[in-house]
Amino acid sequence: MKLISHSEIETIQIAKKIASNLKKGDILVLSGNLGAGKTKFTEGILSYFGLQNEISSPTFTIVNEYETEKFPLFHFDVYRLEDVDEFSAIGGEEYFDKRCLHY
Repeated sequence: MKLISHSEIETIQIAKKIASNLKKGDILVLSGNLGAGKTKFTEGILSYFGLQNEISSPTFTIVNEYETEKFPLFHFDVYRLEDVDEFSAIGGEEYFDKRCLHY
């Protein structure tokens, strides 16, 4: 599937559509240059699950945790990590179970 957005509003709408099909244990991976719209996409995901105005990029904290009525969401920003070993060293693997949504 290929989806193209031409605006921030379209990006949020696409994210909401994708969010409507997500279930516990799913993992989304967003990759893109600075300013590509990853945070706007995340805003759409959170909005679908009833979280408004709570979005922030976890660039320095590595992970943000959000509670929804359905399940917890974990938002990772691993840009500053060098490799998988560093992710493991900060306890990243502990977040991955079937009760959560990861992106």
